[in-house]
Order: sequence, then C-alpha cells, then structure tokens
Amino acid sequence: MAAGIRASTGGLVVPGSLTGTVDVLLDGQRVWSFHPARDGRPAEDGWLEVPWPRALVRHLRGTADVTLVDHVSRQVLGAVPQARFADGKGRVRVVDDEGNPLAVDKGGRLQRDFSNTEDSTRGEIMDALERVLADLRGACGLDAYLMYGCLLGAVRDGRMIGHDSDADVAYLSRCHHPFDIIRECTAATRRMRALGWQVVRMSGANFKVWVPLPDGRRCGIDVFGSFHVGDRFMVTGSLTGRLDRSALVPFGTVTLEGREVVAPARPEEVLEFTYGPDWRVPDPAFHFDHDPVDVRRMDAWFRAPRRRVRFWQDFYKSPAASRVPRTASPFARWVQQWLVDHAAERPSRRATILDVGAGTGRDSAYFAARGHRVFAYDFTGRGMRHTERLRRRKQLTVATRQLNLEDLRSVLLTGTRLAHQRGLRQVYARGLLDTLGPSGRDNLWRFASMVQRRGGETFVEFRTPLSRGEPTFFGPHQRTYVDPDDAVREIESYGGHVVHRETGRNLAPLGEEDPHICRLVVRWRP
Repeated sequence: MAAGIRASTGGLVVPGSLTGTVDVLLDGQRVWSFHPARDGRPAEDGWLEVPWPRALVRHLRGTADVTLVDHVSRQVLGAVPQARFADGKGRVRVVDDEGNPLAVDKGGRLQRDFSNTEDSTRGEIMDALERVLADLRGACGLDAYLMYGCLLGAVRDGRMIGHDSDADVAYLSRCHHPFDIIRECTAATRRMRALGWQVVRMSGANFKVWVPLPDGRRCGIDVFGSFHVGDRFMVTGSLTGRLDRSALVPFGTVTLEGREVVAPARPEEVLEFTYGPDWRVPDPAFHFDHDPVDVRRMDAWFRAPRRRVRFWQDFYKSPAASRVPRTASPFARWVQQWLVDHAAERPSRRATILDVGAGTGRDSAYFAARGHRVFAYDFTGRGMRHTERLRRRKQLTVATRQLNLEDLRSVLLTGTRLAHQRGLRQVYARGLLDTLGPSGRDNLWRFASMVQRRGGETFVEFRTPLSRGEPTFFGPHQRTYVDPDDAVREIESYGGHVVHRETGRNLAPLGEEDPHICRLVVRWRP
C-alpha cells in the first residue's frame, strides 16, 4: 500500500507509479474511478495531482475515510483516514434526495448505478428493455439489438455492469445517406411516443426512452442508430471504423440477467470494434477517445452543438439552484418601465415578450404578471421547473419553447416561424451573452433581427470584462465577458442600431456581488 497519498477539497495526490483503473471510496462507498496517467497532472517529485470531477465537488463537505482500490484486483492502494473537506462538519454523503448512494458515471454525472440496484428493480429494467426492443423491431420495423454497456455486460458475465446506470440498444439502419437516416429515426421517435413511451430526441439519429421504476427513479434506455456509409460502419456517439456487416447479421442472442436478448451475430467482434482489444477487462473509468474528425462529421450530420448544456442541467439539479432568486431581476423591472414609457409607440400596451435564455423563468413570470404575453426560450427546460409552482399559484401563463443558440438550424427554424407571424415582439436577454461564445452571439443577433422585422426592441444585459476575476455569488461559473464595443459592432453588422447604452455597477447586485454591467436596447432594420 502506497504511503503519502493525500486528499483535499482540491483533489487527490497519488504516486506517479500508480497504474490501471483506481476506484475512490468515501467511507466504503465507491463514488468515482479514474486512470492516474490520463486524469492526473504532474505534481512534485513524481507524484500526480488528480482533481475531483465537477459533479462530485459540491458533495465534498465534511469528513470521510478515503480509500483507493485497484478496480480489478481489489487491492487497497492507499488510504487517507478522516480526510477533511470544506467546512469539515459531519460526514461526507454522496447520495440523492432519498439517500441512495451515487457515483460519477463515464459521462461525468452523478448517477445511481446498477451495483446499488435490487434484483427486483433489475427485473423491471429488463422487462422495459425487452418491451422497447419488441416495439422497435415490431411497431417501428427497425433491426434493433443490444449494444454498448448492455452487450458488454452480457458477453462478459451475463449481468448488467455494476458501474453502469442506463441500458443501451442500437438498430441497424437500412439507409446509407444521413438525410434518410434522420428521416428513419424521426419516424421511429414519433411511433414510440404514440405507443406511450416517454422519448427524448438526443440527435438526428438516436433517442432516449425514459422508464419509471418502482423505487422512484427512472432508467434511461438509449437507442443508437448504426449504419454503413460507404465502407465505414458508424454508431451514433461518434463511433466509426471498419466492421463487416456479417459481424452484425444475421442477429443472434446473448444472455443478460438470465434472459435471451437479440444481439449481433459475432458480439465479440462488435465489442472489440467498440472498446478496443482490452474490452474484457472491467474499467469504470473508460473514456472514448474518438477522432475529432469523426466527431465533427457526426455533429454536422446529426447533432446540434450542445455546448454548456450539461453544465446548466447539472447546475439546476444542484443545491445552488435553490439560491436563484424567485423575484424579478432589476433589469426586468427596468425593461418594464421602458415599455411603459414607450407604450405610445406600440399598438397595444400588452407586449409580446420573448425571454431568450430564460433560465428559471423568474423574469418571464414577472412580465406575465404585468399582463404581457410571454414566451420563455431556453435549450434546457430544467431551470423552469423552479418557478412552476410560483406560476401556478399566481395563475400566470408562460409558454415555454426550446431554442439552442449554438445550433443554426434551431435558430433559423424558430426565427423564420416567428418572422412570418404578425405583430411586434420584444426580445429580452438578461445574462445570456455571459454564457455564449462568438457563434452563439452571432445567432442571437440573427434571431433578433429576424423576429423583429416588423418592429420591437431587443433588451440585453451582460457582464463586461471589468468583472473578470471578481468574486461571484454562485462561485466558479462558465462565463463570457463581452466588451460592449464588440457587442455593438456585432449588432451593427447584423443591421441593428443601439438606441440606448449604459454601463456601470449597482445595476445587477446579488448578495455581495456587484458586477460591472452593460445594458443595450437595440432596434433592427425592417
């Protein structure tokens, strides 16, 4: 057992000689696994510093016995008794709201994995998996089969992989062109919804089926499109390479949790294609290392860019979301006063407001309470749940819509639809520029110029570079600090004219945070 291993709120410090997959246990509970060489960075004298996953950091408050264990041999590699994190009060608990243990999965999320799933619940998951496969093959007419982690667990030991948290199937497309593959997947998605399944579209060629479980949680069954394009075999998730069709069909079966499930003709070849030659060695820290060229190709064909989606989903699931105020922001009140002062310029005092990047929807609720017709746009709806009760109690109507400003297709479809509808619209974007890169800002200006060709104004508030490095109310956060002059130049390049501009502090204080803010009001050429 290695001596000198250290654990702190910042991460672990381990010997550089450590190899293989290492499980991290807190008070005996596995919460994470890592590869030292891949996940560590050089520290002093041949040691490695391994930072904690972002999803785990917020749980590291209190004291815990930290143990590092070789995942395969189960040999204890090192231990830190009574390691103290953050305030050091109480014991560290990495659990969900019901007290169920959680662990970081391969996607960096905290999940309740199959190692903490009772046999009866595994049976429910298998029932759902078999029904999904039956509907995909029967009602949808797809050649569906077991894939990824489910296939790996079945071939390796006939069981679900303990550190996995969802089920995976794929279907072999009969199409060979991306457009036809998208049409095929779209038809299957609609058919599955018509059959009563809760379906979430993940890309143009894969979707997720959510299945409620008796223990109160839900299990996701991921349905991946697979296809041959030219001489290459591809599976959504950016997996691509050469695999002969005979390794897939005619389909056979494998045994999973005691049940015979449809599988590729030669599953061992498919698993080597998927995970490499060491696929038989258990590895909860496994990461795909796809060629960036293949990722970009799949993005272009099937996926909208999802930059920062996971960050915001995790944020709204975290305790930090409860600290978001429920009352209207100062900017919303400022915009309301602007609308009152300029009411004579509109045909109606009741405005139609597009709250773009609505977040929790607290400003949307404020505008709705003042009689405006409000549409809340965001690329994740999770935040809006935080104000649903408020809106119901006050009987406020806020229509929610999905809009991904990093996806030109989403912007053009939504913008064109709105541009052809009569009436004026006000575009409201508070704190949105703080979260967007250059392409996202371009799409925001494009969107606003499209939907306001009949008039209306775009109200924008954002942090300036003078706030960079200052303490923030929510701590470390992904932010973009846009120079106001740059924003104005971008707006003018899209045909906008800034009719009001102000900068300063005491415009958006929150707790002890008082960022330097810019407010713009923009009108667009018809």
